[in-house]
Amino acid sequence: MLSIQDPWMILLRPDLAAAFESENAIEINKSVESGDFEITLLGLVSGGIAFGLCDDITHAVVDEEKMTSIRRYHTITEAKNGAGAPPIKTDKGWIHIAHGVRNTAAGLRYVIYAFATDLKDPSKVIAEPSGMLIGPRDWERVGDVSNVVFTNGAIARDNGEVYIYYAASDTRMHVAVTTIDKLLDYVFNTPTDPLRSVECVAQRCDLIQKNLEFLRKQ
Repeated sequence: MLSIQDPWMILLRPDLAAAFESENAIEINKSVESGDFEITLLGLVSGGIAFGLCDDITHAVVDEEKMTSIRRYHTITEAKNGAGAPPIKTDKGWIHIAHGVRNTAAGLRYVIYAFATDLKDPSKVIAEPSGMLIGPRDWERVGDVSNVVFTNGAIARDNGEVYIYYAASDTRMHVAVTTIDKLLDYVFNTPTDPLRSVECVAQRCDLIQKNLEFLRKQ
């Protein structure tokens, strides 16, 4: 655990008094080696996930917020979104694993998604893949609050493995296993949502063709 005087990065929901008890608030007990800031606040505001700086963790006042992952209509973040697991530091940038909420005919649906920010400037988004990383499926859709998955923690091991701990429908706890290389491939090689139906269809068709070409080479 770092002391108050050590460099901090914190993910939280600044509009909640009890932020550290919500699924939108997490703490990174690790100094940020690149950057000239001491304390960082990154969390849910009315327009999405924001980044801000403050001088004192015991009286965390953010004078300026910079939006990182913005809420967008007709996407997985149209209703709301929030920070999840602590960002994972890689050679290409910080990998953020968050949750997004969308209105559906069956009610609100929570999914897990990812994006990346610059190593030296965590307020700068450098990769924002479309779609979701993890979504509720089958028995994960049933529980106290149905059709929900969200994460508050992930472990990146020295051997490259990543364990993403997530809850399903506020009823069960699970773990998804991946690797840093796979996360980097997903985040940096999945195209950004074009935000128009016709362009989304063209994008998916292009991805399908590329996948088929890849499979034929195996």
